[in-house]
This record gives sequence, structure tokens and C-alpha cells, in this order.
Amino acid sequence: MIITDVKTYLLELDFKFKIGSMPRIKASGLYTNIITDEGIDGWALSHWNLSNLAQKQFIEEGLKRLVVKKDPFMVEEIFHEVYQNSNRIMFGIPQATSAIMIACWDIIGKATKQPIYKLLGGRKNKIKAYASMPRGYSAKAAVGAVQAALEPELGGFEAVKLRIGNGPKKDEELIKNVRDAFPDIDIMVDANSAYHSVNEALKIAKICDKYRITWLEEPIPTDNLNGLAKIREKSPVEIAGGENDFGIFRFEDILSKDCFDIIQPDVTRSGGYLQLKKIDAMAEVKGVRCIPHIFGFGHILAANLHLVMSTRCDWCEFPFIPDEYQLLEEPIKAEKGWVSAIEKPGLGVEINQEMFKEHVKEIKI
Repeated sequence: MIITDVKTYLLELDFKFKIGSMPRIKASGLYTNIITDEGIDGWALSHWNLSNLAQKQFIEEGLKRLVVKKDPFMVEEIFHEVYQNSNRIMFGIPQATSAIMIACWDIIGKATKQPIYKLLGGRKNKIKAYASMPRGYSAKAAVGAVQAALEPELGGFEAVKLRIGNGPKKDEELIKNVRDAFPDIDIMVDANSAYHSVNEALKIAKICDKYRITWLEEPIPTDNLNGLAKIREKSPVEIAGGENDFGIFRFEDILSKDCFDIIQPDVTRSGGYLQLKKIDAMAEVKGVRCIPHIFGFGHILAANLHLVMSTRCDWCEFPFIPDEYQLLEEPIKAEKGWVSAIEKPGLGVEINQEMFKEHVKEIKI
């Protein structure tokens, strides 16, 4: 089997959203489709970044030339080729490299009639999940959103992640309201790098401790490894992060500086399956938990779900968005706060063709 073509499709939905300190942006993404000479193809999705068109051009004019005529089973060879020839010289886009890797594994799973998580050395077929809120809310609205996540028909979650990063006073008001309303659930919080000093971040960490928060995610930008190490050393709650970091070398820097209690690489951003398996092993040796970041449309949830089912990970982040925005023929669902492994071959999910036709734009570069 050889790769014969690589195509990309720009996805744009008709709404905008805002997470943490990010600007309001359009809900969008880029599908990558790898085609082979045996009629088996693989899919991957990168989500709502502002570089979709750059990524499209990068894949179609750069990475495509590196992977066409390659055997999709030779994923380590393909990763090495892409990383060596694009990540440095062409200032590679991590999401693009990750998409190529995921699409290859989708092909491998379909060809062998096995779900990806089993090919990666399956460790479990069920995992507890937390409902990850899609945006920041006011304190009152957050209580309503969490109540919805606890409803059985919407997943029956017993854990949630809230978006913070609006200053200590507003953050505490939000966290307090939710904790007072739901004294027995697990609550995680994500600042999305909204703070920029160690002292500010430690104020937030103390607030989190006061209200029994499970972990505080990315209180400051993850470029600041020295600052994160100081925060982790003094924080009374666990510090998590790493969703926007790529590859084993970057995570060696992160782990060596003791930045996080929990690292959160994302298979769709951090280099694909084998890079994440290696990163998880590196973290395990150092006694650091690895709970991948999972947020976006259905293909992103599916890709990461296979990874967590093959590792020691003990939580699955579950995007709390309407089923139709998974853009899948059969949406992935949580039941009583747990998510089951996908047992169909490859990624095991299919794009909702009606949504695909309505929201995918044909753009020639």
C-alpha cells in the first residue's frame, strides 16, 4: 500500500466563540484526507486556529510532497521525514504534522480492521470523563451550564472544567458559585494562559485550593517554563498544561524543569500517536500524570479518545457541545460520566456528509 494523494478541506461554521483570554474567533477547522492506491483513505481534523489557510497551503505544497509514495504503515519513517524536512527549515505547523500522522493511523486501522487504541496497545475500554465548557460564563450562567452537564440525557457528568482568567475577583466569584451549588463534583479550571506573573497565578491557585479545585490549567503562557516551575513548586493545587506544545524534545524541557503535575499533550497538536506514547512514557518515569487535552469537533475527540484508551490516563476531557457540532454520523456520547472506547476500525467515526457539504469551502491555493 502506498499514499497516492493528500487533500485538505476548509471547514467553517456559522458562529463565533471565545475561550478564556482569546479573541472571539470563527468556529473553523481543516480536514486532512490521505488517499492510498488500495482504496483505503484516512482522515484527521485540526480545529479552530487562525492559520487554516496557511496550514492548507503547508500540507498541499509541502507535506504532500514528502508523504506521497510512502507506505502509510511506516509512520515512524513518515514522521521523521516530515519533522526533519519541515519543522525546522519550513517552520512546520504542529497541527499539520499531527494530522498526517493521525490519518495514517486511520488507514492502518481500516486496513487491519482494528480500532487504533488496540493497535497502540489498548489498556482499557472505558474512562471517566469531565464536561469541558466551551466558553467562559458569568458566575450565574456557569451554574446553569454545569447543571446541564449533570443531566443524564446530556452525559450525566460528575466532573466539569470551567474557563477562568478574568481577574482574581471574578474568577473567585465564578468558582465559589459553582462549588456552592455543586459541593460533591470534581471541578477543574483553565485560565488559558490569561495571567502573566507568578504572583498573580499563585493568587488564583490559592483561590482554587479554597474551593477544592482538582487542578489549575495553564495559569500563565507555557513558553514561560521558569515561571511555571515556580508556580508548581508553591501551588497548593495541581498545575496542568502543555496542550500547545509539540514533540518529545519540547516535553523533555517541560518535564526537566518540573513545570507541571499533569501534562496535557494533544494528539492533534503535539505530533500524533507515537510521539504522545513516547511523551507519556517520559512523564511516567518522572511520576507526572498525562491527561491529554481534548477539545473541538468529533474527529478531534475520536483521535484523542483512542490515545487515552491505550495509556494510563485516568480522565477524558469531553467537549460539552451540541452533538451536531461533532460533525459525525454517529456522535460520541458520555453515559453516567463515562466514555467507552470506539470499537470500529481506524478512528471508527464517519463525517456527517450533510454537515460536510454545507460547511466545507472549496478553496484552491
